[in-house]
Amino acid sequence: MVKLKDIGNFKSVPQIVGDIINGNTSALDEQFLKGFDIEESIKIGKYTTLSPLNLALIMESFDSVKWLVQKDVNLNVKGSPSFLLAVRYCDKAIIRYLVEHGAKVNCVNEVKAEAFEQALYGKKYENLPLIHELGHRVEKYGGQAFRSAVSERNYEVLDFFIKNGVNINYNAPDTVYPFKPTPLCVAARYVDLKMCQYLVENGADVTITEKDGMRPYSIALENGDEEMAAYFKQLEPEKYHSLQNKLDELKPFKLPKVVIDFLQSEELHFELKDCDFKWIEFFSLVNTVPIKKGRQKLLRISKLTGDYDHIYIVWDPKTKKVASYDIEHEELKDMCSFAEFVNDMPAYMQQIIEGEL
Repeated sequence: MVKLKDIGNFKSVPQIVGDIINGNTSALDEQFLKGFDIEESIKIGKYTTLSPLNLALIMESFDSVKWLVQKDVNLNVKGSPSFLLAVRYCDKAIIRYLVEHGAKVNCVNEVKAEAFEQALYGKKYENLPLIHELGHRVEKYGGQAFRSAVSERNYEVLDFFIKNGVNINYNAPDTVYPFKPTPLCVAARYVDLKMCQYLVENGADVTITEKDGMRPYSIALENGDEEMAAYFKQLEPEKYHSLQNKLDELKPFKLPKVVIDFLQSEELHFELKDCDFKWIEFFSLVNTVPIKKGRQKLLRISKLTGDYDHIYIVWDPKTKKVASYDIEHEELKDMCSFAEFVNDMPAYMQQIIEGEL
């Protein structure tokens, strides 16, 4: 049985694989003279192929790495550059050797991951300072990895990024976070108050919103975390919680008086009989969330819609109707007037589930 780290276990492998793993350079010389192509991937299992260099890096076979470099192997293959595998699997000596022989440091793999992310993925935290030293700078490239590290609660790693000038408010979209959260939004949504406090103490901005308009305070409200919500509220500008300021902000939404009165009432939680949503809870008026769908402005009025957290109930000022907004598919569907909706919430909410809108 041959174990290739996190790639998998294999009952048997080609002889050349064993030679690469074991750094048997004399055997590799013989194979090279017989036409061994150092750039061609080797079939290791039914669904697994690896290039000779990738195999050598994954298994940290320094002798084989040096042999391949001496044979002018391509260190910068598009989608699979050697530097990224090295920082994920190898020690500093191999990483430095590759860079000294032409490996590019500011590169991405086939899923657009860069060096800091790969080091974190491989739990090679000791490689982070070296990556920075070699020219892949934290202040320019570290934001995405820093944001992903927040959910791991590894404060030593976070300290490294912060001390080296990471953009603590990084919020570009990626495949994991397409909704453009800052690290603080990630902490509020998925981690805990301690992490939020740590980020704020290091300069995180509490007012930056996600793509759908949610800011850390709104996220805490949505999650029902009263302690976290209170923490963010005292950090935010007073105008964020002023009724008059909110009414001024909402003027472009042309809210009918019935909507304004409803959202200022005491009862904002409703059980929904004979409806798959089971229940719905609304934001109070001052906590409603303006959002954008393209150029269209909407006002999110629902805080929670049962277990369907991808469905928002919104006010559409263009049609002057209540609408459902599926944030996963970015689908907006008008429903009815607000009065009609309130009079028969279970029926209209069930229509969302059954696709009858």
